[in-house]
Amino acid sequence: MHAAATWTGRSAPRRWPRGPAWGFAAAGVLAAPAAAADAHAPAAPADAPADDLRTVQIAALEVRGAEQTPADRILESLAAEGLRAGSALLWPEDARIQRARARLLATDLFERVTLRLRPTAADPSRVTLTVEVEERSSLAVTDLYLGTSQFTPFRGGLQVVERNFLGRALQIGGGFVWGSMPRHAPRGRRQQAFRLHLAAPRLRGTKFGLAGTIYVHSASEPYRIAGREDDPDPALFRTVDYGRIGGILGSTFNVGNHLVFGLDYRFERVNALLPAAPVYTAPDGAAAPIDLELRGGVHRLTSFNFGLNYDGREEAARFGKGARIALELQLSSPLVGSEYEFIKLVAGGAYSFRLPWGHWITPSVVAGQIAGRAPRFERFFAGDLSDWTPGRELGLIYTTRSPVDVFGTGIDRRVLGSLFARLDLEYVWPLFVRNRVRGIKAGYLLWSTGIFTFAGDADERARRRAAGEWAAPLGFNANFGLRLETVIGAVDLTVGNVLQRTPL
Repeated sequence: MHAAATWTGRSAPRRWPRGPAWGFAAAGVLAAPAAAADAHAPAAPADAPADDLRTVQIAALEVRGAEQTPADRILESLAAEGLRAGSALLWPEDARIQRARARLLATDLFERVTLRLRPTAADPSRVTLTVEVEERSSLAVTDLYLGTSQFTPFRGGLQVVERNFLGRALQIGGGFVWGSMPRHAPRGRRQQAFRLHLAAPRLRGTKFGLAGTIYVHSASEPYRIAGREDDPDPALFRTVDYGRIGGILGSTFNVGNHLVFGLDYRFERVNALLPAAPVYTAPDGAAAPIDLELRGGVHRLTSFNFGLNYDGREEAARFGKGARIALELQLSSPLVGSEYEFIKLVAGGAYSFRLPWGHWITPSVVAGQIAGRAPRFERFFAGDLSDWTPGRELGLIYTTRSPVDVFGTGIDRRVLGSLFARLDLEYVWPLFVRNRVRGIKAGYLLWSTGIFTFAGDADERARRRAAGEWAAPLGFNANFGLRLETVIGAVDLTVGNVLQRTPL
């Protein structure tokens, strides 16, 4: 189960990043029928000629349909666009009405928003502005973790978020993931992680938002000591154990209703228990030292993170026609108190098109690169790029499975990397967009395919080129299945989802 959330980040998104700087979410690209974009546009009186533009005055404002959200919060959004009692506007349609509707939809609190103008009986030059809303369920399950692997017999967990806490558009959420003891791994320990998040996307009457996150990770990640690169046998692995305790404090600035800038500061304490001089023994008997990409002992990781998220869809809080662009830049250096020094950049974009027969097609691209020596939990992970391989779950790796090498390029030889790119094309067939079953709002058939590349640092790419191999090998993805929009989030019943959970 997955629904869009702005605070559950991964080091490498499965699709493309989105959200403020305090955490980019992995989000698949899905579009709803075009009718959703136009059916609830601001309504003007039926008897008003389209070319009869004149100035009228707002005599009163009404809010209908709001049960969880206080009416004054809705009126604040209207006031931000200059729509309040006594304000003048153009009849029958004023651009500020459309902007106010977009602002309300961008809060992610409402399924539908309709604004209507109604002249008063006593004076046609005075109107009542009525806001009709249909609220979304404020409680959502953003991620559900459940699976098994040869390395970890069982793992499970979830993440939830309340998007309208106390009716004040505050977001509070948390999550956990828990795994059983690793199989056939000496000194391995149980992997578990916990996270708590609080955010105010828009402080009252301003364009600024604040957020904070605290988290605790206990990791026991596998690394290979022998065998072929594609052999998942747990006996060929040992574990690197480390703990992380940290937090993120961030702020956002909303530019209009479509563009958000974010800046945050991350701080954490890392305690790593590294084995002495680990060595990998190849099938031909050759031995080579292993770089676990982590400092030993107790140390600090701090960073400044900058984020940009543009959502130009017709209904930003929902799916629809339009473009999305996201960028995240992370800087860690001794200058900001860190014992690591690296720069990490991830950027992505997508555009959804509606086809003449009502289906949707969405090309998307995402790429990232790391300069410097980032710790292993900040490196790009192969599972986050492959639809058929389990990705990180709250930052933890529970599997020894490598990506399927469809093209025979050697993509399965790398687990962690410093460079990646992914190109996807998704096709969506809407089945229904109204409640057919209680709790299910819409259903879609989806099909996607794409390619990705995944590589190490510049020195490694040079060695591969010298050996006549792909410096940045290609991998292939494909997925097919059903997506259901429910009152608590989106549920994917797809081939790729099944393969990620199956211990192959």
